[in-house]
Amino acid sequence: MNLYRLKKFAESIFIVGFMATGKSSIGKILAKELDRPFLDLDEYIAQKEGCSIKEIFNSRGEAYFRDREWHSLLEVTQNFRGVIALGGGALHNQQVVDHLKLFGLLVFLKTPMNVIVDRIERNKKRPIVLDEHGEIKSRETLFSELESLYLKREHLYNQAQIILESTGYESKEEQAAKLIEKLQRYV
Repeated sequence: MNLYRLKKFAESIFIVGFMATGKSSIGKILAKELDRPFLDLDEYIAQKEGCSIKEIFNSRGEAYFRDREWHSLLEVTQNFRGVIALGGGALHNQQVVDHLKLFGLLVFLKTPMNVIVDRIERNKKRPIVLDEHGEIKSRETLFSELESLYLKREHLYNQAQIILESTGYESKEEQAAKLIEKLQRYV
């Protein structure tokens, strides 16, 4: 596979999508294949804040986190060129989408909701899995809540220049290879 043109692409590649779609895993593989640096925006924010994303949400709330996320995106788009995995809610308004498109390509990892729910259910550390009493939510409740959240963001995700649809059962390496093929046709 000749990656010459793709490796010469000077802008960033932003990996976006809903939670549990493999943005960081696929982003790391893509970055390695393209000999580009990789950055996980949530890890970047956690490092700057000195605490986890969960702790930021719990202690300061979502509005504070989104503000930090926006300022971090502004910094990163000015100072970093590579593959960047964004959090599932990073595309929360049109301003973010428009800004990112000025600095590179948006890649939307589209995964079926039943696969997302399966993955999230397996990770009991995700706050969304627990109800207000700390009990694990039923699959039906979790599915309904996640689907509602996804539908609020879907119009923003769908503005990506490249959409990589997955069954959710391919390996991360297979998905990265498909993404590279799509990127080669695009750039």
